[in-house]
Amino acid sequence: MDDAGRPARLRMLHWNIHSWRDTAGTPNHAAVAGLIRDTVPDVVSLVEVREAWGAPAALGELADRLGYHWVFVPALEFSGDPPAAGYGNALLTRFPVTAVQQWQIHAPARYAGTEPSEPRTAACARVTATGGAPVWVISTHLPASDPADRDRALSRFAALLRQLDGPWLACGDFNTRPSGWLNELPGVTFCPQPPKATFPARRPLRAIDYCLAPAGVRAEARVLRAAGSDHRAVLVSAEVGAPQAQSGGGPGTPGWRARGRWLRRLRSG
Repeated sequence: MDDAGRPARLRMLHWNIHSWRDTAGTPNHAAVAGLIRDTVPDVVSLVEVREAWGAPAALGELADRLGYHWVFVPALEFSGDPPAAGYGNALLTRFPVTAVQQWQIHAPARYAGTEPSEPRTAACARVTATGGAPVWVISTHLPASDPADRDRALSRFAALLRQLDGPWLACGDFNTRPSGWLNELPGVTFCPQPPKATFPARRPLRAIDYCLAPAGVRAEARVLRAAGSDHRAVLVSAEVGAPQAQSGGGPGTPGWRARGRWLRRLRSG
């Protein structure tokens, strides 16, 4: 909620960018920049970001060109000693950043060049939204091939979300449907709702990219058909500090007119 007591509005774009490559292996920097330019989000969540170690040139150049601050917290450093590259999650934001955290949610003993041995983290930044509202924005990517590893990472992620000291919005490639684990987060909702498939991008079958929001944050999302990766992107519109909608919804239900206005406003934004 802003300084005048009005809900603060936030648009967040999430995309798994496939190590800056499209499905043919061609660099996709222009496609990523074009989608950000077209959708004009306040915050961007990018996963599978690969950058030179200590010098994230592609991410930094993208942020500078489009007018964003950037945060890159690699989950994995590799290719030599010292490492030559980092890989993980990134955030871009137009809002001022007041705090940054990285959470480790899956930590294999040693990276063996395989997906199950990849460490997994969550990149977290507290931003000051329009009107002065502080909001944590989070980008994460969960294990894909081992369900037990993913379940442990999800439990760890859920426990950390419960400890945050304010409103938050979390986007990620969760590699599982929300219905399989959100019982660990009472009161938390997801979007798009109902789930929309995002992978594989050409003919999506799996709803694994989505956004989570706690009580006090109302959000809805749509899946975008933009080319440039093996996943489709998700664009989220949220109101932070908004009163929660009542269940049900039709004439005679408390708040139904306000809910309708809110949904029309988000869909037009």
